[in-house]
Amino acid sequence: VNNFCKTETTMRTTEISSGLVRHARLLRVAALIAGAFYLVATVGALMSLGGWGGQFVSATLDPGDLPLRWAAATAAILALLTGAAMLELARMLGQVGRDGVFTREVTRRFRRFALLFLLTAIVRLAMPVLVVAGLSLGQGSDPVRLSFDGGDAVTLLVAALFYLVARLFDEAARL
Repeated sequence: VNNFCKTETTMRTTEISSGLVRHARLLRVAALIAGAFYLVATVGALMSLGGWGGQFVSATLDPGDLPLRWAAATAAILALLTGAAMLELARMLGQVGRDGVFTREVTRRFRRFALLFLLTAIVRLAMPVLVVAGLSLGQGSDPVRLSFDGGDAVTLLVAALFYLVARLFDEAARL
């Protein structure tokens, strides 16, 4: 009876593991596609600002109070950080099931993804503020009026939660 229970448990674990690995592979492909699409779309949009693309690509970049070149630089930095985050997520998902779910390699890659995602949210929120404040101070103009979108705060909160979940995964791997 004990051997039967062990065999049944092993079979159930194998079924769960193969399902988990299959889902991780699908998510990995989705992360790679999302990251690549974001990078390509941003590059295409930035190139169309300089006149490239014409009828095929049209870009709308709302610079807000930023000069267009600073808005374009911000968009490029955000695209690079987002692409790097999606690559780390894809690499993490590629590790799932090789040696287990909460291996050090898996949690390390998830922590990198979470950190890059958090950095993206911080740059998205802080870079325009710093640039506008710096340009305003340099020109000696009136005080800077800043506004924040609620979506930025939510993104920052979610990114911080991802990082805390990554730390939880680290602790789970250690145990």
